[in-house]
Amino acid sequence: MGVSITEITVIFLVALVLFGPEQLPVLARTLGKVTGQVKRTSDSLRREFYNSAYPPGQDVRNALNGEIKDLRSLKAEIVAPPTGSVGSPSRARHATEPTTQRSSEASDVNGASDA
Repeated sequence: MGVSITEITVIFLVALVLFGPEQLPVLARTLGKVTGQVKRTSDSLRREFYNSAYPPGQDVRNALNGEIKDLRSLKAEIVAPPTGSVGSPSRARHATEPTTQRSSEASDVNGASDA
């Protein structure tokens, strides 16, 4: 997509023929000034757009970050082990607790039916 050296040479020769050797430096200087002005204007527009769009977006982001922190602290309260317990309960312990309760309930039922 770039411009090759032959294309640049052809453009230079056409400009030389059209404007002559006296006007070519003046034309190049004017073209450089116009290019610089276009760049400054586009940078100014970009800066203006950024300044008008970024602060409201930052306000929304800050509000959402506050809500996220609240939700994370609520999750930590819900998931946290009860106070006074040592360590966190393991899955194996949770899996055996209902079985133990059922077997003790079954023995109560069996014991009550025997009596």
